[in-house]
Amino acid sequence: MSLTPSLEHCASLQVVSSLDALMNVITWFERLDWPLMDASLRIEAQTALIEGFTNVVQHAHGHLPVNTPIQIAAQVNGSMLQIMIWDQGQPYDFAAAMHQLSISPDQAFNPLTREQHWGQVLFLRLSRERGWRFMYDRLPDERNRLLMEKKLESEFD
Repeated sequence: MSLTPSLEHCASLQVVSSLDALMNVITWFERLDWPLMDASLRIEAQTALIEGFTNVVQHAHGHLPVNTPIQIAAQVNGSMLQIMIWDQGQPYDFAAAMHQLSISPDQAFNPLTREQHWGQVLFLRLSRERGWRFMYDRLPDERNRLLMEKKLESEFD
């Protein structure tokens, strides 16, 4: 009997800090033919990935050279889907920003009325309505990691 969850599927990608690389990111993710991801979960995950990637390019790496790498990984570990994006930008208090948004009036949840940071609205809705969890941490190597994860539903749940 194993006490550690098995890593059933894992894939990674490195791209440059350019919105022109977004198609490569989408194509890479679409090629992950993991049977545990149904169509709904795949759309949610791809949407979160696109938002996370564009945030890195536009905000975290906005002041850095285009050749600054962005690393992306996706994995199914036990009963959890995880997508991770590493950037080299300045630290950002993602948890505080998400908390501030969570206590905002409901009209803040209309992305059309929030030109800036509407991606956080998306993350908050995925969290509240679809069971996703988002964390953004500063790592000892001075990179940041956005972790997006969702518990996979099984036929026994």
